[in-house]
Amino acid sequence: MVLPSLCTYTKVSYVKRPYKRFFIASMRKRDFAVWFKSNLTKSLTNLKASVEVFQFRELYRGQYSYGQIARHPGIIYVPYQVSIMSFFEQYRMNIPLFVPSIDLLTDWHYTYRVVTERTWDGISGNLKNSSVISGVLASDIPDPNNELDRNAIRYWLQFSDFYQWPHITYFNSTDDLAMKLINTNLTEVSRNMKIYNANVTKTLHEQWRQILERINKR
Repeated sequence: MVLPSLCTYTKVSYVKRPYKRFFIASMRKRDFAVWFKSNLTKSLTNLKASVEVFQFRELYRGQYSYGQIARHPGIIYVPYQVSIMSFFEQYRMNIPLFVPSIDLLTDWHYTYRVVTERTWDGISGNLKNSSVISGVLASDIPDPNNELDRNAIRYWLQFSDFYQWPHITYFNSTDDLAMKLINTNLTEVSRNMKIYNANVTKTLHEQWRQILERINKR
């Protein structure tokens, strides 16, 4: 059993604001980040949308508070890792989150290597088609360190945190994302996240209580 991080220490919850300034979470591939924002901006312009999008560090160059983050209508991710602590924090703050569909992220990683920290060798750009040490996986399961096979990449990306939780909005292109930034009922999404988070908190507290009780009896 895997117990998720709770991250309720922020003590902040989303409240939808009247302005439309979404921000794009930090990426490691700067050239892709520029390309992504440019294409998303074009998609929004074509729709004559009043929505604004900014890279995270365009808005926050120094320190920032959780309260400032929660003022934005939503956050757009092209994840650089399969598990990101700020993603946990923002989800627990009930902030609407936008993430590429599994197929789109697979394509972008295969083509542009956007999930730069998916594997240890991938961090250094030393892409391999297998693990250094052979594992014990069944023959029909692809090597988790294979960065050169699209099917292997997709197979392991599907277990990422952002494909496990409900109420995350997935997009299939920048055009699709632009439409969803305009049309998604952000208040409803946040409300559903809040209900889910309350249930997770209750369940997780109970799981830890049982674990500690078992330890105490030994």
